[in-house]
Amino acid sequence: MKKLTALIILTAAVLAIASGCNKKEESSVNKTPSAEITEAVTEETAEETAEETAEPVPDCLTLTGTYGYSLILPDSIDSVNGDKITGSEYISNTDYVMVNSSTSKDNINVVVEPGKDKYTFDSYTKEVFQEQCEALGVFTNFKVNKYERTEIQGFDAIHIETSAENPDGDTFSQIQIIVNRAEKNADYCYTFTYTDFSNTLTDEYKKSIESIKMIDAEKSDDTVDELAGEPFTFEMCEGMTFDAPDGWTLTEGESDTPHLVSEDRAMFSSSKAEDVSNLLITISSGSDDNEEFLNYTQEDFEALLSGTYTEIESLSFEAVKVGKYDAFKYIYNVGGEDTEDLDLRQTMLFINCPDKEAGVMVCLTDFNQNNSDISDTLETLIKFS
Repeated sequence: MKKLTALIILTAAVLAIASGCNKKEESSVNKTPSAEITEAVTEETAEETAEETAEPVPDCLTLTGTYGYSLILPDSIDSVNGDKITGSEYISNTDYVMVNSSTSKDNINVVVEPGKDKYTFDSYTKEVFQEQCEALGVFTNFKVNKYERTEIQGFDAIHIETSAENPDGDTFSQIQIIVNRAEKNADYCYTFTYTDFSNTLTDEYKKSIESIKMIDAEKSDDTVDELAGEPFTFEMCEGMTFDAPDGWTLTEGESDTPHLVSEDRAMFSSSKAEDVSNLLITISSGSDDNEEFLNYTQEDFEALLSGTYTEIESLSFEAVKVGKYDAFKYIYNVGGEDTEDLDLRQTMLFINCPDKEAGVMVCLTDFNQNNSDISDTLETLIKFS
């Protein structure tokens, strides 16, 4: 939404929020006297005692990234990896962070990538953006409702508003802000993605976007992937690992534990500034009877994709083995009026895992065919123990 984004994108003008943050009530605040207070203590005295023992409540919760950005979070966006944020600031030392609501599916995520040269950033048009998102094949009824070039603190930026429906049938809207900082001491391109499932955060997100600031970037040992070159594991599919191609990084799905994917999907992206290709791994609960699975044909998959793409040029379709599991590998070009200049190719790997009661889909979306070597060996990157 890296980029799924996974694909995704960011920014905004820096305006002070004078009254956009309401005070939060911390769960640790005592609203009644302790049991040790005798019955002789008056209600008024008890209230004073509670106020004295209560922890200070911050006016606003701020998300700060050591890669050089900060923003104010809406009151309801208050958790990271299932843990509610304490204090008035959450500091991220990584190039990807997602902050969720503890009461809904609403979330804000920030992706930091290498800065883009002006030509590359300017070539990221509304049509290119829409094709990239549609090429993921994850969402339906996808619409780009706004696409606007702007500036944030003098840096080139893009403001995008979209709406879609996820595989679970949930409708949502997104505001994505891309800021291409690309300066000597902070050569980064930031993508801020605001996702609204509850349809209640339009005003709060607007205030948060207006609070986005570019700040001094810091170097941190925490930003170094000490497990670089080691495989990724998946909480939703025990025993499965993925060897990310050289120069590719996880941009969506990682937990607090390095190289452990805790969600049912993971997005990997190339670190090359000129390559916006991505690799999506999706794990679904349930599997096919293996005999039925092996009866699938190329035509079945073409029909499956016809609702997403107007033109598909099939290049190859074959049955393969991924460890002990049967799989299909399907390579095709995506065509149509909006894709003529993209040279868009996808390699799909469908793996049936009956004993795990799971299905795994691996999709390489290759823009301008920069990654034919990954396409050729895609089935060797997934392993099962």
